[in-house]
Amino acid sequence: MAEDAAAAPHLAKPGPGGKPARARRGRPRDPSVDAAIRAATMDLLGEVGYAQLTMDQVAARAKVSKSSLYLRWANKVALVADALQHRARAVPEVPDTGSLPGDMRAFLGALLRSRTAASRALQAVGGEIASNPELRLAWHRGLAGMLTGCLRTIVVRAADRGELPAGSDVELLSQLPLSLLQSWRLEHQQDPDEVVVERIVAQFYTPVRPAALPDPPVDARQDSPEDR
Repeated sequence: MAEDAAAAPHLAKPGPGGKPARARRGRPRDPSVDAAIRAATMDLLGEVGYAQLTMDQVAARAKVSKSSLYLRWANKVALVADALQHRARAVPEVPDTGSLPGDMRAFLGALLRSRTAASRALQAVGGEIASNPELRLAWHRGLAGMLTGCLRTIVVRAADRGELPAGSDVELLSQLPLSLLQSWRLEHQQDPDEVVVERIVAQFYTPVRPAALPDPPVDARQDSPEDR
């Protein structure tokens, strides 16, 4: 493909006197090609699963050369992690409702809704993340890292508002929702729903209000006729 040649300046012919010719600047990458490759990856993940997926299959489905594929992604792990991130649109905006339970409920609900379109592909990768160290590392550096960063923003903001006790483990509270949702998905073989989100929020992200102090006891002697 012309795109492959343009992106490979080391193949340029030598200039006069045998000296290497200055490589011409290649054409910018076509975003539509990237989108086609990601779409093909997501479709194939749902059809054949992660283990059976190959770069050759993706190239054929996207109708691009394999060299175009490798110019963009070094291997299958990088391709799958990137495709999941873009196609699933799994990083919602961080809400600001003014409260920890409100923020967490809004964010996790949006997260579940954004994953619906890519649920089969996400399920295909779910088991591999636990057993494939390379894919797990790519997942945590990419999509999971961004999601944890969003949750950390919510938790830190709640701590600044005084909704969490002093010394709360911000890192643990930022990672907990994703772990719980993933565990639910693996345990029940289905996506969690809004009811699960509400249970997580109620159990871990709803600050306990301090009990109201009882009224001080009234000294009956104040109203005693003998004291008047």
